[in-house]
Amino acid sequence: MTDQQVFSTLTDILELEQELLTSGRAAEVAGLIEDKMKALQDFEALLRSGGLAGASLDTRRAVERIIQMAEENASHMEAIRNGIRRAIARLESLSSDTQVGSYGRGGAQLSFTNATGTFNRTA
Repeated sequence: MTDQQVFSTLTDILELEQELLTSGRAAEVAGLIEDKMKALQDFEALLRSGGLAGASLDTRRAVERIIQMAEENASHMEAIRNGIRRAIARLESLSSDTQVGSYGRGGAQLSFTNATGTFNRTA
């Protein structure tokens, strides 16, 4: 595989990954993992072989673009993880903040667990 093919393959995968992440289809990113890992291995092998030591300006720009895209995708994924964590925390707090009960004569909240007496079912 030539240098340009390695760059092109990895760039295409990162672009698709970014498209999926920014369009809210993060679950579909998992389907790219195998191809992405193979492309990253080829990219790392190219870097280890010293193939970029005397690289042209275009090649260096391609590498910089790949690095930038990978960092952007990682930021998108982190934002998605934070959003999911916050949604879970909000859902958990809903159940702990919920008042289930009735109100006393003065308007004070009475939870059913501490209630005594009878309650009317209709207002």
